[in-house]
Amino acid sequence: MNVCSIEWLVGLLAVSVVFFVLPGTRVRQGIFLAASVGFVATQVPDPAGWVGLTAFLAAGFFVARALQRRPGRWLLVGYLVALLAAFVVLKQYAFAKAVLPAALFAHPIAIVGLSYLLFRQIHVAVDAFQGQIGVLTPGRYLAYQLNLFGITAGPIQRYPQFCEDWDRMEPVLVDGEAILRAYRRVFLGVLKVSVFAALCLAGHERLSAALVVTGEGAIASQAKTMLWFMGAFYLYPAYIYFNFSGYCDIVIAGASLLGVRMPENFDRPFIARNMIEYWTRWHRTLGFWIRDYLFTPLYRAIASRWPERAASMAFACYFVALFLTGIWHGSTWNFVIFGLLNGLGVAAAKLWENHLIATRGRKGLKEYLADKRIRVVAVVANFHFVCLTIFFFPSDLERSILLLRRLLGLA
Repeated sequence: MNVCSIEWLVGLLAVSVVFFVLPGTRVRQGIFLAASVGFVATQVPDPAGWVGLTAFLAAGFFVARALQRRPGRWLLVGYLVALLAAFVVLKQYAFAKAVLPAALFAHPIAIVGLSYLLFRQIHVAVDAFQGQIGVLTPGRYLAYQLNLFGITAGPIQRYPQFCEDWDRMEPVLVDGEAILRAYRRVFLGVLKVSVFAALCLAGHERLSAALVVTGEGAIASQAKTMLWFMGAFYLYPAYIYFNFSGYCDIVIAGASLLGVRMPENFDRPFIARNMIEYWTRWHRTLGFWIRDYLFTPLYRAIASRWPERAASMAFACYFVALFLTGIWHGSTWNFVIFGLLNGLGVAAAKLWENHLIATRGRKGLKEYLADKRIRVVAVVANFHFVCLTIFFFPSDLERSILLLRRLLGLA
């Protein structure tokens, strides 16, 4: 079952009509948790998946409780290392298979929403260690981790934000007009995923196939080959955008109908002037998570040990954070390239900012950022770099390289 399926949509509409008629917060919480467990059940392929999911959730809960009672740095570090190692093995990363024993990867375990469970596990453990997690009960924890509106593909919600709505389970839409807007957003999200994204993907596949055939002996003009490549180059980012933003529209609006406020995930990402700004507009909850749990701790560690180098080493922190984020997206080699390009993009943006400050000063930087012509050029250039990073997003790396060779062949 997915969020565009008839079963999911009918179930959402039916539950949303009667949800706040049900008496008492506990009843609503029970319905919400049961719906989340039921949705997860449709995504778990076999008993091994249930065992893996249960172990994953139980470990996160008991470690977080232990860190609440007695914050220990070694317990936190040990758990995070074990968690990341388990994630690499469970996801069966290609680069890990090249260096680790094959027996580690000979398992049938597939855990639903593993990538986003990882973020929630790290968040709860780190914040529990820092004393930022309030009451952590099994019911709250399970409802947060298994939230049907965020388990498969986000948005990445923080535990205190979820608990604020979970404890009340009251309407968050103020009037009938707000409710109608939520239903309309669900409909528009379905339209994005089922129509716009599907058309973009079909166009991309057709043009990519035409380029492959051209390279196998078919005759095509240079102009036609260039048009085919440009179509494939632009259509896949459009597909990713419509598919993901449409999904987010559905789950954010759907959650609001049941009294849960999911964070917004998109803010016109293609008008970003550089890759740092892009990651505050595209998959925003991921960008903010990167900032809080990857970039900031890494930068603080460098600043505390080498304070004189902190400012100049910020670009390296950006690179590492975005490179690891790129790898998180998938286990095959194409995501390594995706991560490298994003890491280089954010590092270059930070280096350019440092260069402007060094040569023009803070005042000169403000004037540069205020120049409308420069902004237009920067937005266009950054958009094409984003398209280049997403060009390597499909799992078939050989095909992506082949399409680039077709383009280079024109030169």
